[in-house]
Amino acid sequence: MKPNIHTVWVFGIGLAGSVAILISPYLLQSLDLLTMNKYSWHIVRDFGLISGLFIFGYSFFFFRTVNKIRDLEADTRFQMFDKLPNCVWVFSQQGQKLEMSNEMAASIYGIPKSEEAFRIFRSQFYDMKIAAEVLSGKNCVFRNIVMIDKFYEPRYVDLFGIPFMRNRENMVLVMVVDHSEINKSLSQIQKLSKSLLLQNQQLKDFSFMNSHKIRSHVSNILGLISVEEEGLSGKAMVMLKDAAYNLDSEVQKMNKLLMEKNLNGKEVEQKEQRIVFVDDDKVQHMINKRILLKVNKQLKLFFFENPYEALEWLSVHPADVLLLDINMPEMDGWFFLKLMEERGIQMDVKMLTSSLDPDDLEKSKSFSQVSGFLIKPLKDENIAQFLAN
Repeated sequence: MKPNIHTVWVFGIGLAGSVAILISPYLLQSLDLLTMNKYSWHIVRDFGLISGLFIFGYSFFFFRTVNKIRDLEADTRFQMFDKLPNCVWVFSQQGQKLEMSNEMAASIYGIPKSEEAFRIFRSQFYDMKIAAEVLSGKNCVFRNIVMIDKFYEPRYVDLFGIPFMRNRENMVLVMVVDHSEINKSLSQIQKLSKSLLLQNQQLKDFSFMNSHKIRSHVSNILGLISVEEEGLSGKAMVMLKDAAYNLDSEVQKMNKLLMEKNLNGKEVEQKEQRIVFVDDDKVQHMINKRILLKVNKQLKLFFFENPYEALEWLSVHPADVLLLDINMPEMDGWFFLKLMEERGIQMDVKMLTSSLDPDDLEKSKSFSQVSGFLIKPLKDENIAQFLAN
């Protein structure tokens, strides 16, 4: 750690003082300010030498001791910073680079110290305007916003942007307080509450049907049976048939209510498939991951923002389906398909697009691997049909 100005001044004054005392006997002698014999001269010279060396040694010892203490303090502060239970980054505004981040930030978001740090940090946000305001150097607070971690999972966080100066350079400290687990628990409680309300309503419906519908028809049937015993068989049989039909109708209604939940919750067959996504949009990765795993938890998903990295991975790893974005900054989806053919990579490919263009449909005919298009953002029903096929 660099010494502060006060330590440098103390060391400088001590050094200057020691030099002054060392040369003072020679200066006095050269200017004939003191008359002394040879013995006295040696005493004055030795005293100046010893005093000068002592002051120099003391100043140097003071300088080293202070810096060791400051280095220890700096190391302690860094250890505290690194072990904070929240994610923290420090950005340089002038250089637009990441100066430092703590252990938790690296493990959850994985933003590297590179020229791309600003861009990668912006891509972690569902709302890009928030990232722009934080990095602009404003003192700001955002509550309950969504950030996307390196595993493409949403994180519900409170974010604090704190500007400060370091060596006349504008810096921004960004701290994130994660409450995703609390949010997940609240979401689970809400789902459970909704499920309980639905079950409670079903129980009310069953109770009403049992007390007002089914029991009345059963009573009619029992009454008609007793009437039939008294000889009114013809009319009683017609009424008995009507009561039996009504009873059957109510039983069918009850069966329909009992089966309603199972029909609504019908799921796609839970089989393992390896699906690869190539898309430069991190938000789309987060959305697609949640939708796909909601439909089938057995899926193995692999996400790539860089198409070149995806090509390298596909060259050595098998996959069942590739979902490929058409428009990407490094290369478009059609050039990606050409490179796949050159490398002999064969698999089913679905093209991802925001809007279906007739030109894209025409281009797809020249690639045998392309079996269809999926419109972004993906939806549950489209995914269910896609996985079933």
